[in-house]
Formats: sequence, C-alpha cells, structure tokens
Amino acid sequence: MALAQLAPVVALVVLLIAAPLQAEEQPQLLPTRDVDIIYRLTRPHQPKMDERVRWSAGAHLERVDGSDGSATIFDRNTNEITLIIPKTRTYRKLEGEPRGPIEPEKGAVLTRGGDSKVSGFPCTDWSWADEGETHTVCVSPDGVPLRLAVDGNTVVEARSVTYHKQKPELFDVPPGYTPALAPEGSTGP
Repeated sequence: MALAQLAPVVALVVLLIAAPLQAEEQPQLLPTRDVDIIYRLTRPHQPKMDERVRWSAGAHLERVDGSDGSATIFDRNTNEITLIIPKTRTYRKLEGEPRGPIEPEKGAVLTRGGDSKVSGFPCTDWSWADEGETHTVCVSPDGVPLRLAVDGNTVVEARSVTYHKQKPELFDVPPGYTPALAPEGSTGP
C-alpha cells in the first residue's frame, strides 16, 4: 500500500483516538445521580462549619442547608435561586445563573490534575484561575464535587457522601412561608 493511500486511514485512526481524549478534557461538574453530601467549610479567621448539600440530578435541583437553618435552592432549569429564611418564615426568589463556590464561571478553562480519594470516593483534580487565585476542585467520575482548594488551601471538603433518591418537596418553599419584602429600589419579591 502506498504512503498516499495510508494517509486517510491514519487520519481516521487519529480522529478515533483523539475524540475520547477531547471529551475527557472537561469534567462533569454536576452530579449525574441523586446525592446527599456533608461538606466541611474552612474559612480564614472563622470556625470550621459543616454544610449539607443535596442534589436531585434528574430535576437539576440543588439544596444547600446553612448552619443557621436557612436553605438556598438552585434550579438549573429555570436559572432561579430561592432563599428560604425560617427565622421570618419567608422566602425570596432571585434570577440569575446558579453557580456555587465549587463551580467555575462559564467558559473557564479547566486543567486536569491528578487523581485522589476524598471520603473514600475517587476523584480527579481540575483547576482554573478565578480573580487571581487558583481554584482546584476534585470531582468524582459521576460529577460530585468532593473538595475545593484555593491556592492550595482546602476550603471545602466532603465529610460524607450518600447516594439516595431525594424527595421532590425538599426543593419546594415550605407551606406557610410568604415572600420576603424586596429592599427599597430593587424589583420583585
């Protein structure tokens, strides 16, 4: 077979090999199945605290429970954020693309790092630059963010990860809650 005849075959082989490599260049950063995670947050000059995050993968919903009893629900289908404030039995809906602290901005270039284990689960480090800092998230193969380090310092780390179906009502405003009044000069509840 002449060299000229081999060129299309070589090009096809290169494309077949390169396609999976290119697909692997960007990680899955949102869980692909329902999961309940307890994270330990470490912030400078503040006590460590735990935060619970639950994902409904099929519905594209995330609920973050704060240590003060408040909750934030991110709806990735409608780009709506709902803040639930139990102290006043109110809620507030905000519009904007939901993005948690573990997620890079849209269009950020991520660089693959090494493989690791966090809370017994395998994950791969992915890094990006954000406002002059290097953020590195260790994400499981099924999209669960397990650890976030900023400039090499761990600020968020999963302490427990439990896979189980999430109840749909968990992502609703509780009965009896009313819209919070908007601050003067803003629009909407």
